[in-house]
Amino acid sequence: MKLLLENWRKYLNEMEEPITTLRIFDFDETIAHTRSETRVVAPDGTEATLGDQKEFEAYMREAAAKEGLDVFDPVDALIEIGYDIDLSDFSIVKDPEEITVVTDKLREFPENSKTYIMTARRGNSLGPILDYIEEIGIDPNQVRPIATQGESKGDVMVTMIGQKLMADGKSNINRIEYYEDSDKNIDDVLRKVCENPNLDAIKPLDFELVINKVINNEGRYNIQRIECSRPN
Repeated sequence: MKLLLENWRKYLNEMEEPITTLRIFDFDETIAHTRSETRVVAPDGTEATLGDQKEFEAYMREAAAKEGLDVFDPVDALIEIGYDIDLSDFSIVKDPEEITVVTDKLREFPENSKTYIMTARRGNSLGPILDYIEEIGIDPNQVRPIATQGESKGDVMVTMIGQKLMADGKSNINRIEYYEDSDKNIDDVLRKVCENPNLDAIKPLDFELVINKVINNEGRYNIQRIECSRPN
């Protein structure tokens, strides 16, 4: 939590700068493919080893439904009711394989923009993520990591948009470029940023949300562009 608060303080300070574009990159299966596994023991003793993000999301979704939990990220809630969820692989960057179709974009730092890595991992992963970014030749000082700590990425982006308002009551953020592989996260961001009428009052008239969906075709990655179509 301390790391999360420190990153939010950095973000708030940066909002004093004249930035207009947020470039937001997921990490796992977006910047890099890793060998991370999640090991789970349910309260009834049932064990599962989840080998990738899709397996992890499916298990968490089914376990949350079984337990009557209605939260975006049920990990902490499941732990509270007795699930033993071993996320230790996600505190490191294990056997990473760079996804160059994304990291080539990450290496670009356009004027009046800020670049973030926003991960659903916990805060203890941020140091290893920045170390990896440096290993592949990207200046970590130009990238700000945010661990959402179980909060949805859509909610975090809504906060970022509303954090700095200009004199006309509109946000100074008129463009978000978001790189992500998870359908769950993409749908959440579309619903909360693109389709959210409560944001209309503070969105600039020229606001754009561009989602770059990272698709893995048997180890070959490409990007599908999804644009926000809701008029302001």
